[in-house]
Amino acid sequence: MKKYKLNNDSTGLTDCCYVLGSFYRTTGLLDQAIYNMKKSVSYINFNGQKEVAASGIFTNPLQKSIWVSNSSVLGIYYLQKGAYNESLKYSNITFNEFKNGNSKTVGTAATNIAHAKILAGQLDSVSYFLNLALTDKVNQKQPDFLAFALQIKALNKIETGALEEAEMVVKQCWKLIGDNNIQVFARPGTMAPDYYLALIRIKQNRINDAIELLKKDIVRLKNLRLDILKDYKMLATLYEQTGNYAKANDAHKTFISLQDSLQVDQNKYRSLSFETEQEMNEKELSINKLQSANKISTLTKNFTFGIAALFLLLAGVVYYRYKSKQKTNKVLEKTLANLKSTQIQLIQSEKMASLGELTAGIAHEIQNPLNFVNNFSEVNSELIDELQQELKSGKIEDAISISNDIKENEQKINHHGKRADAIVKGMLQHSRSSSGVKEPTDINALCDEYLRLTYHGLRAKDSRNSADKSFNATMKTDFDNRIGKINIVSQDIGRVLINLINNAFYAVNEKSSFAKVSEDKYEPTVSVTTKEINDKVEISVTDNGNGIPQKVLDKIFQHFFTTKPTGQGTGLGLSLSYDIVTKGHGGELKVNTKENEGTEFTIILPA
Repeated sequence: MKKYKLNNDSTGLTDCCYVLGSFYRTTGLLDQAIYNMKKSVSYINFNGQKEVAASGIFTNPLQKSIWVSNSSVLGIYYLQKGAYNESLKYSNITFNEFKNGNSKTVGTAATNIAHAKILAGQLDSVSYFLNLALTDKVNQKQPDFLAFALQIKALNKIETGALEEAEMVVKQCWKLIGDNNIQVFARPGTMAPDYYLALIRIKQNRINDAIELLKKDIVRLKNLRLDILKDYKMLATLYEQTGNYAKANDAHKTFISLQDSLQVDQNKYRSLSFETEQEMNEKELSINKLQSANKISTLTKNFTFGIAALFLLLAGVVYYRYKSKQKTNKVLEKTLANLKSTQIQLIQSEKMASLGELTAGIAHEIQNPLNFVNNFSEVNSELIDELQQELKSGKIEDAISISNDIKENEQKINHHGKRADAIVKGMLQHSRSSSGVKEPTDINALCDEYLRLTYHGLRAKDSRNSADKSFNATMKTDFDNRIGKINIVSQDIGRVLINLINNAFYAVNEKSSFAKVSEDKYEPTVSVTTKEINDKVEISVTDNGNGIPQKVLDKIFQHFFTTKPTGQGTGLGLSLSYDIVTKGHGGELKVNTKENEGTEFTIILPA
């Protein structure tokens, strides 16, 4: 892109933005995909003449057909994001252009419109658009586009209750895929007939068959995160319906982990929307013009003073012009301040939009367990009425049976209540930003507090999960009393301490378990020390566990890397801690380890 910008090559820039958009869509980052596709469209001038593009810099010799095609892709990206009105807007533009003879096919746009209408619940004209897609002459020669249209037709049949017809359409789709070796990530979109067949099985109340189909679909989809997310979310719900809460919990954990991974990438590549960037570019251009006008004004004033010194006869005219320029400068400065204020408001608007999306996501995720709590509560109310009637009638055995049902329902209410609590806590943890205010903080007191809180929290967790309640460790502290209060975001540094101390206790507990089996004498110990060296404060968390293998030492600060067993670690703790210390506080996070002897993590902060 740098090369194309230097060469003023809008054709190359169009291609680059198109490919970037496709990359982001494949990895599930739809906001970035939409942004780059809009940039791609903005570089296209479909009049076939060299005109100034939307950026105000580049020229565009591209044709209208490319503009129409890229706009069609925008409709697909908005559809996958769930913004159905925006999707229909771009797909209808494309459909009308194709229909008016600017392309040889209307099939792609017709399929996209039908898909968006089904998902938006607007089924009135879906059959019309699907018929256009399936009978289109160009689509007939392109098996991947035809297979994708058959998937959407199956979805329409499912929505209208024609399940047998839907199943026949899915079989047609599978045959096309097999006969033509169509890949999962095809040109028109994801090929996932098993997902649609699972929807049919759910409607037929064949839940176990639906579960097997979704598991098969997940294996086939591989790295298409958006589609896999959809499968795992449905799997968790289906396992709950069958009463298999352990597998439901595993599926939900995988869903949350994938969603967190997606959010981390989303934040890493986050940018302003295309429309906001365009508006800010226009404001910036206005500011530059005003600044140029100010410079010209200053030069003019200086030149006038020089002329006044040489030509005393013109002193009155020079004085008048000098005053006029001063007034002009004040007006320009006020205008400049207003434009900068507008910039700040636009950025704040983007932040508020992101907050709205986060709030909507939390509400959506917590609704499912709350539905279970409400449903089981209503059932228990009815059972209590029945229990009272049986007791009045003297039917003790029936009353005991009903009370057992009530007890089981209470356990389910408790399970789903804890699940809702875990969802809220997890989302709050990952939605916190590091924009807190730095305040003078007693670092010794902070370390002591988090060491003891973490230890007692782990003991309580071990008491619930372990029959022998055997988790114990020795805690040691050595705090430098010379350290005064230092400026930090205490909440963020607290998160770092929790991560490091948790890892230390985990390491000594693992080694302790091995020592019990081998009957070796071992005293698990975790130490936290602080000391002031020159203008720095060092905080060390040390354990006498097994240490970190040298072969993975270079990877421990990478996102999603963990040495813990599956399900026990997200791989985000150390990477988030590294960012908080280095980027948020301008410090360092170091590690020193010896295999079979232990590990020391050192936080270095400015005093």
